[in-house]
Amino acid sequence: MLIKIYPENPNPKAIKQVVQLLRNGGLIIYPTDTVYGLCCDITNHRAIGSICKIINIKPDKSNFSFIC
Repeated sequence: MLIKIYPENPNPKAIKQVVQLLRNGGLIIYPTDTVYGLCCDITNHRAIGSICKIINIKPDKSNFSFIC
């Protein structure tokens, strides 16, 4: 599913969809200045496991960044 959120005029319905997706253990991809980032709910172990599987790392041997 592709949900675009525009910074100039964010659609509240789209934001609610993304929030629900994250609460359900989903992942999002977002652009940064140089590359794209993977994002999930840091308190959801299943979602963390999904990111680790995608980038082929072990969760207990890795450090993650979080954005507030």
